[in-house]
Amino acid sequence: MTFEPGVTLADLEKLRGALAAETLVEKTRIPAPDWAIDGGILHNARVPFFHVAGYVGDDAAEYLLIVQKETAVVGLLTASINGVRHFLLNARSEPGLHGLCQFSTTIQSTPSNYLRKHGGSATPHIELFIDPGSSATVLHESLQYDWGQYYAAKRKRFVILETSELIPVAEPLVWVAEPTLRELLRMDFSATTDLRCALAILRAERGEPREAVVVDYEPVSAARQVRLSELSNWVIDDYGIRERTPHQRVSVEYVRASSPSREVREWGQPLVRVDEPDRVRLWTRSSEIGREFAVARHTQIGLDGLSLYFPALLDGEGVVEQRVMTSAEGGRFLRHQVNVELVTAPPNVTLAEGAQWISQAALARLIVTDTATSVELRLATSLITGAWGID
Repeated sequence: MTFEPGVTLADLEKLRGALAAETLVEKTRIPAPDWAIDGGILHNARVPFFHVAGYVGDDAAEYLLIVQKETAVVGLLTASINGVRHFLLNARSEPGLHGLCQFSTTIQSTPSNYLRKHGGSATPHIELFIDPGSSATVLHESLQYDWGQYYAAKRKRFVILETSELIPVAEPLVWVAEPTLRELLRMDFSATTDLRCALAILRAERGEPREAVVVDYEPVSAARQVRLSELSNWVIDDYGIRERTPHQRVSVEYVRASSPSREVREWGQPLVRVDEPDRVRLWTRSSEIGREFAVARHTQIGLDGLSLYFPALLDGEGVVEQRVMTSAEGGRFLRHQVNVELVTAPPNVTLAEGAQWISQAALARLIVTDTATSVELRLATSLITGAWGID
């Protein structure tokens, strides 16, 4: 089916439901011969998509981290037609997503994928994001870190393009007008983290012209990689990897999945299960200079000691302005829930040492800057009043 402009929220839900119904996921033993524990890591024996490795922090605590050395391209295509902006979304089926299918950016692809090392079909429209040429205008391009508590310094390249017309597409791709997208983003587990972050970045770029900030990085510590067999707190067998005594509260499980809408229709892989949902809260207040947001710089186990900007942690309860539940990433995590909130701080709240209040303009400058912000901050920024999905 080819989707034309003018699709409704009901159309999108119907598409998502149909693709989810065709996506099958079952728990299994390690998917041999593709996956194996060899050389001290859990890796794909055919293609270096990603691997899982053991790490030890400065405090001697043990961790599992996903290592993905390739930089994935997160590409979003837009077009403004008769004064209405449209977005080319991908109804993406992933084994670890809540509901098995959510709307994402136009493409999310590593070089191994778009070069078809997996032996599957081509990634639609990847050529636009590799070399836009005269076919599209680049609205934004930046390099950003991913989940630092679960990945070893993984980065994604966000590329947002604009074309002069709605190019022909077929499912699972669909052009969605901005008003319909706003409706979609109000729904829990409707849109991926990649899409929400890309839209937050686009909104920041569409404001007044601004220069990106310069971030001075000062590595403070870094975890060291060890062989999986050297981890004393972990059980490793054909059914996965799990902690003996809870600390990191993650485990690895193996699944087999199939989806007719993916470039490879059947595959096996490990997924990381996180015991509890992550909570992301961005605190805000009104001041004489306008709206301000509480941010702080710190690092996570997978960031090689680099300090990025995160939502600052505050004590006490405020008034929740906006709240949404989303999936961390369906291709690496098993239904890992992230609760995202925008919260008005109580009067006279005191920030912790190192935290600061910054203006909305300053926050926008951070969001568009290379490797300055955490995925948590970009995700929370998508809930700010006036951002995509929030009126």
